[in-house]
Order: sequence, then C-alpha cells, then structure tokens
Amino acid sequence: MRIHPEINSLLDNCIAFRQSLHRIPETGFEEYETGAFIERELRRCSPDRIERLAGTGLKAVYYAKNPAETVAFRADMDGLNSKELCDVPYKSTHEGKMHGCGHDGHMTILLLLAKLLSAHREELRSNVVLLFQPAEEGKGGASRMIAGGAMKNPDVDRIFGLHVWPEVPKGKVGIRWGSMMAQTCEFDIVVHGRSAHAASPQMGVDAVVSASTLVTLFQTAISRNVDPHQDALLTIGKIKGGVARNVIADQVTMNATLRVFSKNVYDQLMQRLYYMAEGLTVATGAKFDIIELMHYPCVDNPRHMVEDFYRYMDDMADVVLVEPVMAAEDYSCYQQEVPGLFFFLGIGGGKNSAPLHNGNFDFDEDALLMGLEVYRRILGLCKSGA
Repeated sequence: MRIHPEINSLLDNCIAFRQSLHRIPETGFEEYETGAFIERELRRCSPDRIERLAGTGLKAVYYAKNPAETVAFRADMDGLNSKELCDVPYKSTHEGKMHGCGHDGHMTILLLLAKLLSAHREELRSNVVLLFQPAEEGKGGASRMIAGGAMKNPDVDRIFGLHVWPEVPKGKVGIRWGSMMAQTCEFDIVVHGRSAHAASPQMGVDAVVSASTLVTLFQTAISRNVDPHQDALLTIGKIKGGVARNVIADQVTMNATLRVFSKNVYDQLMQRLYYMAEGLTVATGAKFDIIELMHYPCVDNPRHMVEDFYRYMDDMADVVLVEPVMAAEDYSCYQQEVPGLFFFLGIGGGKNSAPLHNGNFDFDEDALLMGLEVYRRILGLCKSGA
C-alpha cells in the first residue's frame, strides 16, 4: 500500500514517541507518567477538548464544522509486569516492567494521528475522538472508560482499533469479519479443606488432593461436553496451597482462564464447571468457590465494516485474511456499544522475531506508519499530494 508522503515525513516523530513511551512502561491504572507524556503531546496538537477518564486514561476530541458522524480511535496504554531482556538504548527504565505487547506503538499511532488532525482540521468531515485507555491487560480498562463517558459527548458512531502482530508480515494488515479474538473469562477457584497432621489424615479434608481431583475433572469439560467443531480452551495456570510437608492443607487457590468464540459455549462450559465443583464437594468434603474476576467479550468485526475497510486499501495484496486467535482484547467492550473494527498491524520480519509478551519483544517503528496510513484513509485526510 502506498503510504502518503506526509505520513512518511512523520517517521522521526514516530521513533521519538515510541521509544520515549517504551522507556516508561506502567501497569494497569498506574500509567501516571505515561498519561502525563500523552497529555503533553496532545496539547501541542490543540484538540478542542481533553479530559481524564478511568483514572489514568485520556480522551481528546476534534470537532468538525459540519460533522456527518463521530469516529473514535482507541489505543491501550499499559505495559506488563515482565523483565525486559532487549539490550537497546530505549529499554525500560522501570525495573520489572516492559512494553512487551506493543501498546507503546498503539499510543504512538494515535499521537501521530493527533498531529495530522491538528494540521488538517479544515478537512474534517467527522468529529474525531482519540481514546487512550489504561489497563487492557486483564483489568478491564475499556469498561471503566465507557462508564466514564468515552463514547458520549459527542456520541460515537463508529470505533477503530488495532494491535501490532508479529504473525502478520511487516507492511501488511490482517483482518477478518466475524469472530477474530476470543471471549475470555479469568477466574479463581478456592478449595477449602480442613487441616490436620499428616500422621492423622482422617482428621482433615485435604485441599491439595481435592484440588488435584478438580484439575483432572476440569480437563474433561471441553473434551466431553463441547462439540469438537467448536473452539474452546481451559487453562489452570497457577496453583498455590499448603503450609508444610507434614500438614494436610486446608486451602488451595487456583488461577484459571476460559477462552471460547461462542457465548452459548461459554455459558455451557461455565455451568459445567460449577456442576463439577458441586459434585466434588459431595465426593470429597471440600468446599469449592469459583470466583469470576474479568470477562472480555469476543472481538467480532461487523461484515459491512470489513467490506468498507477493503475499499480503503488500494492494493489487496497488503491485506491478509487472518484466522481467529485465542488471545483476548477488551476492545470488544467498545464493540458492544457501537459498530467497531479491529485489525492486526503487521510487524513480522523486522528487527526482532520474538512473540508478544516475551522479554525480547521489539519491532521496527516504521511499521507503525502503515497503521497511521489506514487511519488517514478512514478519515479521508491529506488529500493534497496523495
């Protein structure tokens, strides 16, 4: 896809923004330094309004003279609790935290879009809302943004978002209509037993044994209760319990996730898990509490928006049809409010081949210009010199 000369001219800004943000990763609802940086750069682009939402999030609005609609663009802000392994000049300065999921790139694209909007205000046919959202990584920042008025005043008609994606080659974008990213639920299981000395196990209820039985039983939930043509994943990623080698454990905590593409399958599976826990209470004497912590809907692209997306592109070779992925995104919460499109921005084949959420994750900043170009075309900006 041919990138507009004005977009290419922003490469130095692109590198500076991304590397500055990369140095200061902060986790969910703690993006204070990040928010200050974004607000400072936004004010240089003179939006009509800037406001704080969801604690550390920001909303910037550009009004058109005779708007046909209001279009929103969203970028997530948070980093990961993960040690950065890349030895680069712009590596994280916050020990034990890094931008290992590319959110620094997402923010950079919206800051560059703000520069375009500032320079081409007279061309605006739509009101434009820029949303910088905290806490995408499992803390539900999107819901907090929506509750705080992200989609109101002005009322948003359409919303767009993206994610840098190593599996899509640099210079291309990946998209599909329908289910693109999984619906997910993060939940804990707390097993309550009764402690006793290991020499007298009959006096207690062993939470470790009960938890082990539950783990084994849960593995049948998908393989024996879900249509094999339906995609579903259940993972128990962490188990913690017990106090000593010679004491019957009175409590075990397990952290789990469930990922599906169908609400019906989700409801069926969660009901089955509750039934299994209830049955084991009778069988073992232990008590099982299932605590649902965070639920993200499926990222689901409306077909008409995908068809419009193809019309924005002048070369279909630059668009990759991607398969649905089991990763989740709380961008889906915006899609519950208004029609929304989400796509993958290719970064594969650049300076680094590490996957997302890896300590060695990195990418070429010039790959971000493709994302900015797509947003430019959606808004119809920079017509001169195109």
